[in-house]
Amino acid sequence: MIRIRYNRADTVCSIPVDTNLVRENGTVNEDDNVVSALQFDIPKDVMYKNESSVLNIIAANKWKRPIYFTSQYTELGFGAYLRQDGLTYRLVPVANDPINQSWIYDKMMHKFAFGNCNKPGVYYDEENRRHLITLRMAYSEAAGYLADHGKKDEAVNLLERCDSNMLQENFPYGLVSRYQQHDYVSMQFLEACYRAGDSTLAAKVSRGLRKDLQQQVNYYNQLNDDEQEPLKQETGEAMQLLKGIDQMEQQFLHPSQVTTSVPPPATPTVATSKKKKK
Repeated sequence: MIRIRYNRADTVCSIPVDTNLVRENGTVNEDDNVVSALQFDIPKDVMYKNESSVLNIIAANKWKRPIYFTSQYTELGFGAYLRQDGLTYRLVPVANDPINQSWIYDKMMHKFAFGNCNKPGVYYDEENRRHLITLRMAYSEAAGYLADHGKKDEAVNLLERCDSNMLQENFPYGLVSRYQQHDYVSMQFLEACYRAGDSTLAAKVSRGLRKDLQQQVNYYNQLNDDEQEPLKQETGEAMQLLKGIDQMEQQFLHPSQVTTSVPPPATPTVATSKKKKK
């Protein structure tokens, strides 16, 4: 069962773990450092029925069956116990181990499919591009993590497989999208390339991103003030992403020239245009 105690500041949860059971049924890997209980604080003053249901499911399950989430579910505070298994995140009694390294490498190298994106001339509308973005994001996260943990060769293999199965003519790295989501994900893929030491692929991704982002900024700059206003946020984000590419190149290609690391602001802005209305 889940034991919940209340204090003035927060709600603390403790989920007991049957260590023998989770090792026997494959919930954890042989080399995992299994905790005796999941301990976490619920960062909410009010809990809704759907959130209570999540906790009830976990309590009733007692580690007998896998529990997966489609995203990094942090609303109830147990995000430290979610581990990426590809496109999903599994609840495991292992703290701060965000990627199931050996499992995810095998599946993403040999099992994942890309919906014919490696065949020339296949068209993907906005909804299908959204699903491909999810794949690119998963490969970025997995490769970046492997690279940071001494497995750069495996990281490069993942990145190269993702790239070879997503032809640029079908699914380019730089592409206009809502909230710049497409280019943001490609930026993360670019960073994973740098962290893995795959400079050739990094240069390819960087070229595609720069071309799209610069075209967006050029289009914005030729508009009058009234036309610019609705695009102000998106263009500001494009300008910030261009700066991010420059910062990455300095960090990974010219590290001796980097003096300080300045993270991009959370909300990019664009300077007000001084153009007169046409």
